[in-house]
Amino acid sequence: MHEGSITIRIAADIKEIERLNRLVRQFGELHEVPSRTLYAVNLALDEIVTNVVLYGFENAEGQEVLIHIFTADGELDASVTDSGREFNPVTVPIPNLSVTLAERDIGGLGIHLVRSLMDHVTYERVDGRNILTMRKRIR
Repeated sequence: MHEGSITIRIAADIKEIERLNRLVRQFGELHEVPSRTLYAVNLALDEIVTNVVLYGFENAEGQEVLIHIFTADGELDASVTDSGREFNPVTVPIPNLSVTLAERDIGGLGIHLVRSLMDHVTYERVDGRNILTMRKRIR
């Protein structure tokens, strides 16, 4: 694995997710990130960015999402920054997976998936911006 970083700026538009996925895959291949790690990171980014685009803004037109990916010391860090409404996904309770789908509260499964895929997830609100940072050990 090679150390490296990339910053990807996308419009807050669901159509941009495909381009984001492609750029993340290219970055992973260029820096020899194992496919298993790259898959997990790409899936987590897809989930987080989709939620930001669909629910983060009163009006997403003209808004953007910034994704920064960095590899070093056997880890891959990915941060997602947006200026949407404040939302801390780290505080979302773990869904009760032991009940049927009909009995389960709506929402929370995507965040649970991200927490399951990544080794570490943090959130902070800085200068009116949400910053979600995820870390995955490269294996």
